Amino acid sequence: MNTRKYFITARTAMRSQMSGGIVYMFPQILLKVVYLVPLMFIWRIVVSEGTDVGMTLTQLLSYTYVNALFTDVLIVRTYMTYWDAANIGVALLARPVPVFGQVVARTAGEWAPSLLLFTLPMAAAAPLFGIDIIPRTLWAVPSLVLCASLGFAMDIVFYCVTLRLRNVAWLTSVIRSAVASFFSGTVIPFKILPFGLDRWIAYQPFGSLGGAPLSLYIGTAEPSVIIPMQIFWNIVFWGVAVLWFNGSKDRMVSFGG
Repeated sequence: MNTRKYFITARTAMRSQMSGGIVYMFPQILLKVVYLVPLMFIWRIVVSEGTDVGMTLTQLLSYTYVNALFTDVLIVRTYMTYWDAANIGVALLARPVPVFGQVVARTAGEWAPSLLLFTLPMAAAAPLFGIDIIPRTLWAVPSLVLCASLGFAMDIVFYCVTLRLRNVAWLTSVIRSAVASFFSGTVIPFKILPFGLDRWIAYQPFGSLGGAPLSLYIGTAEPSVIIPMQIFWNIVFWGVAVLWFNGSKDRMVSFGG
């Protein structure tokens, strides 16, 4: 397989993200810091008051911190979900690169500036904040890969949904973002959920996104449960994504659908 074309796509996407220079990225980075720092103080206060959150303070802080570092990877949003707005379906399909491959490459390229300018510096600064970011198990790495893979598949399925619901595409996007954020365990860790919800919510498809690798990262879940579940949902969603996408091409506005 010729990987050079994907590398060029990713490099082009990275350059487009930084077309205004590094200074242009500072507001986005600042927003992430502004979100992260107060949340760390809130968790410290909650635990110090004796609230049972199902995790130690170290685990809770690590969970929140690592979530902020890899937020783009934990819940994938690709350029595909903006096809209808940008009307570039024909351009993507006309290029001599498989659609899914170029979408993955482009998305990875768009992640690069944030990973370089925010994730790496904040990871290096973690000890200054008293945060332990050393994973409890190396299974967190393949789990993160499976998480990203499932995220791409879900985004393709979501794109097919927007083709079916063209008049409410924006509302669908908002609902999808809210549902994915909550049920993936990235906003609220599964262990904190009341009424024993953590015992079943991890088995639904969104549970194999951010919350799965994060739970392995801090040692509150078993790889023997998480990894097979992620593999299962990857098979299901990639199967649905490929079949539904191939059957939805004629509905694209660019094709007069």
